[in-house]
Amino acid sequence: MNQNNHTTHAKHGLTSTNLRKETIKHTLRCLLGCNIGEVTGMILGFHYNWDFISTLILAVSLAFATGYAFTIIPMLKTLSLKQAARVAIVGDTASIASMEFAENTAAFLIPGFIGAHLFGPIFWIGLAIILPVGFLASYPIMYWAMKKEVQKGKKPSCH
Repeated sequence: MNQNNHTTHAKHGLTSTNLRKETIKHTLRCLLGCNIGEVTGMILGFHYNWDFISTLILAVSLAFATGYAFTIIPMLKTLSLKQAARVAIVGDTASIASMEFAENTAAFLIPGFIGAHLFGPIFWIGLAIILPVGFLASYPIMYWAMKKEVQKGKKPSCH
């Protein structure tokens, strides 16, 4: 790491190691929020016997909504709702999109996962596979966004 980067990070008490740890924390929060929304959408779609495409649209839409909410809610301590929503949309859209793309691609590749019953073992085995895939897809984007905020002289609390 060059001296200039180290100095910028030091403004907020963030070393490269601390920034990686913060990124892990924020990526996990995003993963949790997105997947709560996605699983809720899947449950609703299956419950109402919706076709696969309608269920997928609902699940991904709820993933974005809950992912944004998991970012916005903690920021309301220091920002207005409008400011927090703007930061979440600008900061999290690429991260959530990459997570959703990776998870859904992996889900399509797992035999029997699409259409698996919520209480069936293939659903939980598949979930154990796709969650790390989503994390690994999202982490580099989240790290880049947070590092960019630090380089601008801001504390990366927006993710």
